[in-house]
Amino acid sequence: MGVFPDAALRQIAAAFDGRMGWYIEDLTTGQVHQYRADERFPTASVIKIAVLVELFRQAEVGRLSLDDRHRLRGDISTHGSGVLQIAQDEPELTLRDYARLMMGISDNIATDFLMGLLGLDQINATLDRLGCANVRAAATMGRYHYRMVGMDEMPTNRANDAVYKERASAQGLDYGSVSFGDSLENNVAAPGELASLLAAIYRGQVVSAAASKAMIELLKTGRDTRMIRCYLQPDVVVAHKYGSSGIIKGDAGLVFLPGGPLVVVAFALARSDGPAAAEAIAQVARLAVEALAPECVVDNSS
Repeated sequence: MGVFPDAALRQIAAAFDGRMGWYIEDLTTGQVHQYRADERFPTASVIKIAVLVELFRQAEVGRLSLDDRHRLRGDISTHGSGVLQIAQDEPELTLRDYARLMMGISDNIATDFLMGLLGLDQINATLDRLGCANVRAAATMGRYHYRMVGMDEMPTNRANDAVYKERASAQGLDYGSVSFGDSLENNVAAPGELASLLAAIYRGQVVSAAASKAMIELLKTGRDTRMIRCYLQPDVVVAHKYGSSGIIKGDAGLVFLPGGPLVVVAFALARSDGPAAAEAIAQVARLAVEALAPECVVDNSS
């Protein structure tokens, strides 16, 4: 019998109105709990982990340097999270700063800039080499959002952002669109494969030991507290990337516990928008951490 509470974890999925999947592993002992971990789920911004990996790979082989400065030019979609959408004067940033914005505040313009620079095909080829055939970066964040309102072929730019907003306001998001599905035409991940990637990063096996360490430091800058972090003591270090877009919620990361790191990758695809999906993921993370280090979980009994 494993250390993780199987019945309690499965009850979270049973009570959830939608589809969940997760992969949890204690990297010290190898103890695992998984639920639908081989199925693909839409990732929202969790896919930015794959962009980060490819950025460091291309830096490692000398194709670019993280110190290279690039001016934010071009008509990139401004929809979604981040701060670059308010920039008017073509800011010039290092690639390292684009990565910081992508991971720290989930900036979509920074992400789309990096996706354009690195190439989606290159990102996915690297995922294949890493054994992640069911983790795909199939679309920029702009395209991903446009597809939600039937703008599959329209150019992603500021002018069409206004069209997007009008459609989203008038008709809502199409939960039957590619963006909410699990096909390889969407940004998707299987929890087990993504967890294996994070474990390899922790072990210094992705790109190089130095690059893996640097990626973990960037993952530590994620600020979301609704999912993996929700029920953890504030001093628990988490290196993660979260995602939230309508009925899609996800969080993937390393939780650094006194006995060693815990990998948690969890996705929830709800039938309707609301807080239930994030809460379900938060409960999965709480039970996983509580099984290994109960002192690291917030006590809500009082």
